Amino acid sequence: MLTQHHDRPVDAHPEDDPATAPRPGVVERMTQILDLFLAHDGYHRLEDISAGTGLPRSTTFRLLSQLVTLRWLEHDAHGYRVGGRVLGMTARATDHGELRSAAADLLNELHARTGAVAHLGVLDDASVRYLDKIGGRASPTLPSRVGGRLPAHRTVLGRALLACLPAERVDALLAADPAPGHPRPDLPRLHAQLHQIRLRNGVSAHEVHKLGPDVTAVAVPVRGPDGAIAAISLAGRGSLRLDSMIPLVVAAARRTSQLMFPHWEPQHAAPTTRSRAAG
Repeated sequence: MLTQHHDRPVDAHPEDDPATAPRPGVVERMTQILDLFLAHDGYHRLEDISAGTGLPRSTTFRLLSQLVTLRWLEHDAHGYRVGGRVLGMTARATDHGELRSAAADLLNELHARTGAVAHLGVLDDASVRYLDKIGGRASPTLPSRVGGRLPAHRTVLGRALLACLPAERVDALLAADPAPGHPRPDLPRLHAQLHQIRLRNGVSAHEVHKLGPDVTAVAVPVRGPDGAIAAISLAGRGSLRLDSMIPLVVAAARRTSQLMFPHWEPQHAAPTTRSRAAG
């Protein structure tokens, strides 16, 4: 005669009972940790990782130590961040090789002519992913790095790309991909900024937020038949002259577009993307 125990159905499998369900294995728990870093680039503290994954603090610390040893993560006084092994795999999977090749000489020329740091980046959901970075004295002081990501609304390069999207798409991206550790953007202020960028035909020339008052930067999108595919930026410390930087970056972005799409003729009419300024 079949009976029931503890109100569990007689045909239930043991794994259906939370009390007897198997605990996540080491690989699954490490994957939970890496997923958190891949979703949101930057530094994370032990407490935040433990809370974000639901793993005990002691277990989280042990797994993080193993991931650092194996170079999946890096650790310093600021916390934990993605390591070289992850960045290498990410770069090989989506390295945008043709785009990087088209822009490489132009980035070097921008740096040689201005001494500023030249970047090539693409929009990755609500973040900017940096494909290339040509140095300069300011390079170590800027948080950008090849393969790394930063919230798009907090960088001139990201705002140049966000300005190429309809306002509704910008809202959807930012709502779907909140970055832990970063405050939510002031949407009316952001849309007012994007509106001004569109009026300048995509030129984003705002001071980089949270990097200090002495940072000057400008970014311009690289356009193609289906819209912006990337952006090029210059950033440097001190009082750099935007009036001399902007034409150089515009020319580099146009030349990159020509190399990528030699048979495409861009339309130079005023932008048609509907913008929304602050009310």
